[in-house]
Amino acid sequence: MNNEIALLTQFLESLGPEVSGHSSSPLDPDEIARIQLFAAGKLSAADRDAMLPGILENEVALRELVSALQATT
Repeated sequence: MNNEIALLTQFLESLGPEVSGHSSSPLDPDEIARIQLFAAGKLSAADRDAMLPGILENEVALRELVSALQATT
């Protein structure tokens, strides 16, 4: 699982400059909590699959995920 998180972190960091055209909607506390659970590996595969498109479409969510992943490594 840690290897998967490390690979995802590297991938998401590589997207940094390219996501600027995406939405940057603010996140509510529930969304932040779910992203932190995602990063900690505490969500099911189905929940992660459901969340990922929304995260990739929102620059704020993507940055939150990268920060959460970096905090866990």
